[in-house]
Amino acid sequence: MKIFIYLILLLNLSCFAEDEHHDHEQHHHEEENKKNKKSLSAHEHGVSVLNIVQDKDKLVFEFEMPGFDVVGFEYKAKKKEDVKKVKNALNVLSDYKNLIVIANKANCEEQESSSKVINEGSHSEFLSKYVLSCKNISSIKNIKIMFFDSFRFSKKLDINLVANNKKLSKMIDRKNNNLKVEGYFTD
Repeated sequence: MKIFIYLILLLNLSCFAEDEHHDHEQHHHEEENKKNKKSLSAHEHGVSVLNIVQDKDKLVFEFEMPGFDVVGFEYKAKKKEDVKKVKNALNVLSDYKNLIVIANKANCEEQESSSKVINEGSHSEFLSKYVLSCKNISSIKNIKIMFFDSFRFSKKLDINLVANNKKLSKMIDRKNNNLKVEGYFTD
């Protein structure tokens, strides 16, 4: 019985020591980020962000995605197969039509696009931005989100939309990937 109690006590102490070590590492990581001032925003695996902003006849779409959601890992790619996954992801991100679909009657043309991956420590984040100029912006009633088809590890997309006169904040998932925006965009 004494041995059993001793083992339980030893196990509890080792767990406590591990928790203290983890907290110290987290604190050290936060201090390093403060010094470098280029830390990635906090993120949750499986949850990406899409910000949509209207500026007159232009729509700006900005995606922020944890590396895990896009390629299945967070570290900086070094192995051939990991580098290939990152290159493929950036290729997918280079075309907004892989992530969103807007009705043709809006008559939108891409003005600008960019995509990149940021690596910091043991975390990575993919960023993409698309600027579309739309001749009939008020005709947009729905935006089909194709994002989940492109990135299988993604589970949810936190959408923030700011239009001329309205705002919207909504979380969507694979099953509910149609964003209703009728009346949000005005010419």
